[in-house]
Amino acid sequence: MISQLLLPILLAFVVVYAAEKESPGPKLVDEATRWKECKDVNQSIYDFQVETLQGQFTDLSQYKGQVLMIINVATFCAYTQQYTDFNPLIESNEANGFTILAFPCNQFYLQEPAENHELMNGITMVRPGNGWKPHQNLHIYGKLEVNGVNHHPLYEFLKDSCPQTVNQIGKTNELIYNPIRANDITWNFEKFLIDRQGRPRFRFHPTAWSHGEVVQPFIQKLLSEQA
Repeated sequence: MISQLLLPILLAFVVVYAAEKESPGPKLVDEATRWKECKDVNQSIYDFQVETLQGQFTDLSQYKGQVLMIINVATFCAYTQQYTDFNPLIESNEANGFTILAFPCNQFYLQEPAENHELMNGITMVRPGNGWKPHQNLHIYGKLEVNGVNHHPLYEFLKDSCPQTVNQIGKTNELIYNPIRANDITWNFEKFLIDRQGRPRFRFHPTAWSHGEVVQPFIQKLLSEQA
């Protein structure tokens, strides 16, 4: 009888504990104000090369004249479900020249452990899974580092061009890189909007999303500008 009385209490405790236990990274909330406008720059992203999932290198100049959203992604992150918002966002804007470039990174709590040749299997079959496929204008590139001593030159440029969106980056035990700098990428799924001339214009924290509604007005603004 005592065990029957205690069982509901124990189950309630387990549920509360699981709900209160923090997952790594920023809390899953919508923070529409966590964005910053980038400063004027003379350089563009067209000056950089990136690696494909097949191990080849390609110039970002192939995207001249398009509005781009650049995102660092990870398969095993609380924000991975944002992948399911990317295709509809592209479909809403592709007629005017909008493309997403995604760069897997393993520097945040080791949430992207896959090798380049394994990445698409993880995305389509695990998370978000269910056979999800990227839109033809969602280009997923090879893994790179966005912070630390070996940060990719593209991300060094993006961070130098755009102010940080929050006062605190995160917990040192969850950040797998050194040194930690004030303007670092905060977590997986941080975003930069690039105009038709290849210039970074806006930076968004991973929580500034709400299924793409936060970034959509900024995308429309850049799409309305001439190349």
